[in-house]
Amino acid sequence: MEKYRKLMKNLVDISAMVTQSTNFFAIKDQIVDKMLEVVEPTKACINLFYDNDFEHAYLVCSATLDYIPKVFPPNQKIGTKLNFKKSYPKYIHEAVEQKKIIYIEDIFENPKAVDERELAKMEGYKGRIVFPLILNYNVIGFMTCFLTEEDSLEESDITFISSVVSLISLSIEITFDNEHTKELIDKLRESISNINEITTKLHLNNDVNEFMESLNSQAKKLTKSDEAFIVIDDLNYDYKIFSAMENRLKKKIDFQKILLKIDEYNEDGNYINQAKSIIIDEIEVENYMYYKLKDGNKLLGCILCSNNRHGYTEDDFNILELISKQIVLGMQLYKYNQAETKHKLIANELNILNKQQKLIMNESEMNLSNDKDLYFYHKPATVIGGDFYHAQVINEDKVAYIIADVMGHGIVSNYIVAMIKGCFKTLCYNYQTAAEIMNKLNQILYDEFDKMDVFTTCIVGIIDSKSNTLDISNAGHYCPIIIDNSGKFKCTDGTLCKKNIPLGVLEDINYEQSTISIKDSSMICMYTDGIIEIKNKDKEEFGIERFESFLLKNYMLEKDDFINALKKELGEFVPKHNFDDDILVVCLSNK
Repeated sequence: MEKYRKLMKNLVDISAMVTQSTNFFAIKDQIVDKMLEVVEPTKACINLFYDNDFEHAYLVCSATLDYIPKVFPPNQKIGTKLNFKKSYPKYIHEAVEQKKIIYIEDIFENPKAVDERELAKMEGYKGRIVFPLILNYNVIGFMTCFLTEEDSLEESDITFISSVVSLISLSIEITFDNEHTKELIDKLRESISNINEITTKLHLNNDVNEFMESLNSQAKKLTKSDEAFIVIDDLNYDYKIFSAMENRLKKKIDFQKILLKIDEYNEDGNYINQAKSIIIDEIEVENYMYYKLKDGNKLLGCILCSNNRHGYTEDDFNILELISKQIVLGMQLYKYNQAETKHKLIANELNILNKQQKLIMNESEMNLSNDKDLYFYHKPATVIGGDFYHAQVINEDKVAYIIADVMGHGIVSNYIVAMIKGCFKTLCYNYQTAAEIMNKLNQILYDEFDKMDVFTTCIVGIIDSKSNTLDISNAGHYCPIIIDNSGKFKCTDGTLCKKNIPLGVLEDINYEQSTISIKDSSMICMYTDGIIEIKNKDKEEFGIERFESFLLKNYMLEKDDFINALKKELGEFVPKHNFDDDILVVCLSNK
């Protein structure tokens, strides 16, 4: 009973190590030490297979055999690289191939270990047991334990070590997931920074060719593609081609055929792995992804990447979408630079950006269920504004949305809005909570915001139709106005919705989230400061009390009737609609 108690205690301790760490390599030795405290094997070592390469096993644990050097090469896969086929006995191969534990009690008698006897004699061990490391039904490595003449293993010991091995596999999974997240954040930061720099150059020298070449190279680099192409049928170009490819692939390609084929696709973009057909003449395509370059319904061209060695992911696709939007914006800016006076140029730029902003927001209106609607009203103070809203479906039960009030107006604020939208969309594929999305959003955008000396207030919410709840994280924004089923206000300040500082102010900050019941709420209304700060001819503000009074009178109206009533209310207060700030109202109705 005492031994069982010790086994359980150490297993709990190891479990705590795993759940509290995101780096297996930092805790691997402590795990092995803690395991060997309560079982008799003298030594243990851990080997990993990287990238499904079973030719080589990397020895990663330092509690290992005396003759193997503790080598951890910089900027390489962690561990000592060993030839798996030649360096390990056949029974270890059997354990890996069959995903089973194999216990050789006496190496000097068991025929499976005949090749290991000299090594065992030199190292002073008699027995060896192998435990495969299994993750998602795949073997990712193995652990072996060494027993001397005096050591023994009971069934409870083997069960205990098996549990430790499962925790090691979990720790490795956590580490790999964490590394993926870091890579994603770094990639997003790099892409945003580079796109910002490239776009700035376009404004300075008006060289659209350099702009296209630079963005094309970024697309190839960031998506780890062998080839990247931008095909343009605009700007007085007749299927102008910007390419970034390996030297071996520089052949004549029918890009018109490519563009016409992609134009047939219903989606604006997609990625295809293990492609069966060749879409580019004379180039063997294993996988590819594309995104159409569109101004409204007009097809301007496309951007195409092909032959990523590991296949394309949703993260790669989101980066390509971000680049494609910037290409279109650059084309539009260039066209107006060439054709218009400075004054008219600015006006046309703003109109284009306004269309883009409307398109971004219009796709976010959605019917969540038979009795729930998510809709908005937006009125920018200038042609383009800094208020922003976007909603993204996570799964059949959950919808994530973001409301942001960017400091300032015009082109700069629109550029920031584009960054926020691109990052938010990508993060929704990787995180499930409002707090996680808000924290990662701040991490990604902080450097760019700091350079530009801007910040934004923001709300991230996740609506769960199944549980009838709204999880909300607040970065310096107004708390929502909630009207319950009895037609009364619920208080959100400091209780139902904790407010934190805006995005881009501090790099190291932990945003929290609150949970609000939708079941008991007829309307949850979120807004920016524009609606309460608009002034009439007498310099009187519309104010929060007047806004709340309007909501109480009209919250039961259908979507279109509600928006029309709001327009009428504002029009009576400011007849000419001369607003000093953007107005954005987002409503979640539950009737």
